[in-house]
Amino acid sequence: MISSIVKLLIAFPKLADLFFKVQESYVKKTKLERHKRNHDLIDGWVRGTDETDKDTRVHRKAPSPRFFRE
Repeated sequence: MISSIVKLLIAFPKLADLFFKVQESYVKKTKLERHKRNHDLIDGWVRGTDETDKDTRVHRKAPSPRFFRE
């Protein structure tokens, strides 16, 4: 399957160029969206705009701490 795709891309270099342009634009778009989302999250933490989403310094998916008495 992979070898036939590689042969097809070698046989049609314009198709390969188009494929790589699409892939490159997808990666750029994904990076930009991730950057904007992280920027907004950090901005919210710094400015404290959302009272319900305060930084507790504990990862949300971390298990709750357990304390044992000996």
